[in-house]
Amino acid sequence: MTIFGDSRLGRISYAIVLILMFAFDFAKGPIERYIMVMHDKAANELMAPHIVKNDDQQNAGKINGKTMPFMLKEQEDAIRSIVDSGVKLSRVEIEARLGAATQKSILTFEGNRPVDPEVQRLADTRSYLAMLYPIAVIFMTGITVVGLLWMVSSRPRDIGWPQVVLWILLTPVFLPKFVHVPLPDLAIHGISLFFYTALFVLAFIPGEGARTESPAGRAPLQPVVTKRQSGQFGRLGTR
Repeated sequence: MTIFGDSRLGRISYAIVLILMFAFDFAKGPIERYIMVMHDKAANELMAPHIVKNDDQQNAGKINGKTMPFMLKEQEDAIRSIVDSGVKLSRVEIEARLGAATQKSILTFEGNRPVDPEVQRLADTRSYLAMLYPIAVIFMTGITVVGLLWMVSSRPRDIGWPQVVLWILLTPVFLPKFVHVPLPDLAIHGISLFFYTALFVLAFIPGEGARTESPAGRAPLQPVVTKRQSGQFGRLGTR
């Protein structure tokens, strides 16, 4: 079984790609931490106290003449329906109605009053970063996996080795992760050392194009004698 067709990586090209892959692997951690730092910053600013403006008070909903605090619209509607019904409900029933209203409004997350633009910006930023983090992790993991497969497939092909070398190198690394085989720390470090050492060794093995046949193994060249044809002058004849 072969992958990536007939792609080949020479020693110099492979060394450049190897350095780029290592640099990218070290950059993944800071990128993930940066996304989470920005997410936590937006979440903290969102949860911090905000000044209530007069416009907010005028646009706020009221029940029995009392201004309702900021909450989800479905929650205020549930409270309003309970008050308008005139039926005295138990605490458990009230909590059940509010819980159902909360679950109903989770997707829209619409407030019961117009949201301050700054608060809306912080909420959108937090939601965007929360969605971006798993996407970034999956995307960077995909780049690493595809890049390793391409490198470890193309380099042995340039050397002239069979593709089974690819699976010999990658199986100890990826099999425990996909099958969830519990391994001691010593085995994990040993596999990592074997894998990275093999990657470095591949950079020093010459490919098929760089190999030359030894003079002792070459057949001696026989001189070719071309006879001059009769009546021909100035140049040798051709057959």
